[in-house]
Amino acid sequence: MRNDTYLEVNLSNFKNNLENIIKYVKPKEVLPVIKADAYGMGVKNMIGVINDMGVKTACVALVIEGIELKEAGFNGDVLVINPCMLKELDEAIKYDLVLGASIKDEIIELNNKSKECNKISRIHLEIETGMHRTGIRLEDLQEYIELCKGLDNIKIEGVYTHFATSDEKDSQYMKEQANLFKRAVEMLNKNNIFPKYVHMSNSGGVQQIHDDDFTTAVRPGLIIYGHNVNDDFENSIGIKPVSRLISKVTLIKDIENKPNMQYAINGATKIATVPIGYADGYPRALSNKGKVVINNVICNIIGNVLMDNILVDVSNLDNVNVGDIVYIWDNDKITVENIANEANTINYEILSRISPRVERKYVY
Repeated sequence: MRNDTYLEVNLSNFKNNLENIIKYVKPKEVLPVIKADAYGMGVKNMIGVINDMGVKTACVALVIEGIELKEAGFNGDVLVINPCMLKELDEAIKYDLVLGASIKDEIIELNNKSKECNKISRIHLEIETGMHRTGIRLEDLQEYIELCKGLDNIKIEGVYTHFATSDEKDSQYMKEQANLFKRAVEMLNKNNIFPKYVHMSNSGGVQQIHDDDFTTAVRPGLIIYGHNVNDDFENSIGIKPVSRLISKVTLIKDIENKPNMQYAINGATKIATVPIGYADGYPRALSNKGKVVINNVICNIIGNVLMDNILVDVSNLDNVNVGDIVYIWDNDKITVENIANEANTINYEILSRISPRVERKYVY
């Protein structure tokens, strides 16, 4: 782990975001998504806040993430929303993980293994409404209902779907998915199955259609870390960015501006080395066009983003020194969204790809 660049994680802002989302969707329950190491924030250090908030269920993508959450001391249940492999079922049962389910063989094997352990395993049926990834199609749902009814060691605790276009404002496709999901819930109810957790809204869904009359929970991810899924969405919930990526100047060099020099085209006469590169998660796509903040001034990256470093044009800074703080994003002059747009990607990726070798420092 390098000691010159770190991700500052503000736990007070994280708590603020969770509190505001809980108020915003009340009486629905909030199932925070803390997969991918809490979107790069460092899940082990977020658990204290989640426990203090009384979160009853948190969502992850993988069985191994669920195990990590349990072993780190999370008090609630863990829902694994992606399909797991058959070889992972023993561990899932051991740690009492709740599994998203849409594959018959997996459901049957989960029942058989649970019976061997004298346990009842809980599942959330995943409904395919238009994501075209995983899930049970509406025309096949009755068959799955009959299957689960015949399994003594399986309990349908929840039902859910995934929105494909909730990052688009007023998406008609999202509304069509919601209507299809409602039909699936009604089919379950007609079969005397009334799941405790009925959930479809991710962050974009929470911001747009959280006030439906048939779901009981929401699954916010990105917004609990303080970022909108679309720059055009209003911050009506009152979320605050949780992280700042911070480095420092490690070297300053005056250069001769000759035509055959690498940086001459930029007109740079003084460059600063900043110890962050693509191995730390900073996009190489920002070569010759990224920006950072030094001494409250936006400065340009020149040359390629390297594995371990970037070079910054500080020719116009009157007073810059080795050791000066460099903000990769400060949520003011440069945001995660600025970086994502410049790199032709999304804010989710910028956050979640920050390397483990970048230290996480927690503040309140």
